[in-house]
Amino acid sequence: MRYEWFIAKRYLKPQGGATFIFHLTLISMIGVALGVASLVVVLSVMNGFANDLRGKILEGISHIVITYRAGLEDYEKIMPNFLEIDNVEAVSPAIIDWGVLFVSQSASSLHEPVTFVGIDPAYDAGVTRMADKLIAGDIDSLTAPAQQPSNKMVSIEDIVQKQDAVLPGIIIGKELATNLLGIYPVDGVADSEVFKAALGAQLSVMALPRETETISMNASRGGAKEVKFRVTGVFDSGNYEFDSSWVYVSIPSAQYLIGMNGRVTNLQFRLRDHSIQATTDTMNEIIKMNNRLVSSRGYVQSWRDMRKTFFEALEIEKLTMNIILRIIILVATFNIIATLFMVVTEKTRDIGLLRAIGAGRANVMSVFIMLGIYIGALGALLGVGIGYAICVFLQVYPIEMPGGGSVYYLRYIPCEPEIADFIWVTVYTFVISLLASIYPAIRASRAIIVESLRFS
Repeated sequence: MRYEWFIAKRYLKPQGGATFIFHLTLISMIGVALGVASLVVVLSVMNGFANDLRGKILEGISHIVITYRAGLEDYEKIMPNFLEIDNVEAVSPAIIDWGVLFVSQSASSLHEPVTFVGIDPAYDAGVTRMADKLIAGDIDSLTAPAQQPSNKMVSIEDIVQKQDAVLPGIIIGKELATNLLGIYPVDGVADSEVFKAALGAQLSVMALPRETETISMNASRGGAKEVKFRVTGVFDSGNYEFDSSWVYVSIPSAQYLIGMNGRVTNLQFRLRDHSIQATTDTMNEIIKMNNRLVSSRGYVQSWRDMRKTFFEALEIEKLTMNIILRIIILVATFNIIATLFMVVTEKTRDIGLLRAIGAGRANVMSVFIMLGIYIGALGALLGVGIGYAICVFLQVYPIEMPGGGSVYYLRYIPCEPEIADFIWVTVYTFVISLLASIYPAIRASRAIIVESLRFS
């Protein structure tokens, strides 16, 4: 061991009755440790929030969507070709558009703007998996013979115009069931029991056909079509946006609403690996395949494109907190500077003796730089240990969010520590501690030997 390291280690220990420097060093180390622990815990909690929200969003939407403004025909013949792409797990047709959902035909009734999605449950089971999110009802009710006509069955126009026919089915989110039907969760009662009351309720959807430009709450104006539906299912996606503004109907019902006979507006894809790079690569392959198979090239979006603002907001929020907490660590390292100045003042005689026996300025600088590194490194390791312990505690004994999950759609504070965060926080603290040690070390190396030994 070089003697500089040996001396630096001795300065970390209390010597005789002079414990002031030791306590000051200990306080500096604890300050660094608390800053590091705070940064690690906050980053882990934000990772948990981001991953939880991202997961809920990806459960509600597909990983890649192609939108055909003019519609796509013969989609059932085209879809199998996309399954030849390695990363594509499933493909489903859909019609995604917007309209107004309301309880009665009068313009003064309760109504909500909604995104209605026409799906085929047989295909959708492999993509958005809506059936797994149902808390009441049955997704197969969308494709009952009386509700999803084909060429061999009665047309959708006959269904909506015939008063005594079985109404086509619609699946709504639990927030829509609360807003429009007045069904509220009950403490101590499972949602699956509470929201059964929504089944059978009659709701109307008014949508704007593709060839028109205006929409009105009066079906006789603006070219809007109105269709009555019967609630056959209620879903809980874990995402407020979907539960409060998305509804699902059969593809024929959606085709009638927007005048898209025999065509769909979207192809939805589920990927085996939906990481950013894998999604980008797969999207490029899908675009090439689509250009080869379909004359209408369509507009291709990934899950990140569809929620670009949201994901960018998450990244900016994490970056902002990251910067703020880095500043906290930076402030804590000023304690190291103050401590080293105190050590330099206290150890003036030692510095003189070292210089007198042949130590150079560089050797003296090394002693105090190593002392600063010791303080920063021990503080960083202690902080990482404390931070990790808090993260484990939050995972084993999670803290419940206000409202028990009904307000923020998160029941407990999520915490997902990532090894990369621990590494860079440790390295950052080490570098800052090194930089903080340089100036006091330079001051120590400039001490004049005679002045240092004058009163020794």
